[in-house]
Amino acid sequence: MTELDPTTSSRRRFLASSAALAAGAAVGDALCGAQIATSQDGTAALEAGYARIQARYPHSNVHRSNHVPMVIEALATLGRPDAIAPWLDEHLEAYAPDEGPRNRIDAARWREVLADHAYFTDWRELFLGELATDDWRAVLGRWVPRFAPGLAGAATHGVIRTGHAARALAAHDSAVRRAELATGLAYWAVNFEELPWDGSLAPERSVADALARVTLRRPAVEPPRGNIVTGLRALQDTPSFHPVAGWIGVEDPARTLGEMASAFARLYLANPERRIAFTHAITAPSALRLLIPYLDEETVRDATRRAWQAAAGLFVVYGVSRGADVAARPAERAALIAACVANGGAHSIKLTEACLREEALSRDPLLLAAARDAGAELNG
Repeated sequence: MTELDPTTSSRRRFLASSAALAAGAAVGDALCGAQIATSQDGTAALEAGYARIQARYPHSNVHRSNHVPMVIEALATLGRPDAIAPWLDEHLEAYAPDEGPRNRIDAARWREVLADHAYFTDWRELFLGELATDDWRAVLGRWVPRFAPGLAGAATHGVIRTGHAARALAAHDSAVRRAELATGLAYWAVNFEELPWDGSLAPERSVADALARVTLRRPAVEPPRGNIVTGLRALQDTPSFHPVAGWIGVEDPARTLGEMASAFARLYLANPERRIAFTHAITAPSALRLLIPYLDEETVRDATRRAWQAAAGLFVVYGVSRGADVAARPAERAALIAACVANGGAHSIKLTEACLREEALSRDPLLLAAARDAGAELNG
């Protein structure tokens, strides 16, 4: 038998993994209750919602309404487009655009204006221009490799928002959806922030094994005052964290992301006083799954490693427990969806959607338990 060329073999494994990710995402969406592309009402409701949000752009506050477009896309995916307009009525702030683009960004010199909030509207204008003349998949393929190392910035919201926008575009291509992708990428650009990694590689057999090696700061050191961004920045001065990025294997991103969903769902349930922080440890890797079909092999591996690093960093700063014993009680998807809609919290809706999608792939009841908790207990 002829020995396979290692490069060819690796590429085949990657392609198979990417196909599994793409197919799994489609299955998850269908099982969650709606394919936006096949629902005329859902398409119209999401289009109208995006239009309402974009009537308020650009704005000098780059964080304003950041959760809003992600929530309405999740509601559409969950089969609840009827909830979009009422949710916006309650949660969309009444403000008007107050700042337009100032300086044209030279795409060849993008590094010079990376991680600078002052250039938010300029980044958005750059992406609007590229998306007007190029395939949106090509734009993702060009920029996500550049932004992946800074995936942890703004508590991982850049990758999450971009993932939601890409899924919306995959379902239906339109100007307002391209504008939302432009805004998501701009948000990622201005919030780019790398976590420390010493470059070492010592992968464990599984995400669970890698988590077992992680050294927690608590209870000896409580999280710093401030938001999750401040918490993650504390990792710069946490030497034990610096090799963590190299503790997982990234040859099979589908398996790694699936393991992460289950592992961090368990940690979410085990650390109820830090629900918001651990929500991001699930939703960020899950959002990356939505982008993988449009990325090359190297980017997928780098982004998977960075998603693991960010999630593990949240565990290091905010975690006190390594697991929870969860009773595998039956859960109806329709009831879980209704609960998060009734809850109304942005994180509740987004986490429920991510958990249902991931559970459709792994059939891990922990993910349904996390979704149940999100609907009942997750505020904010």
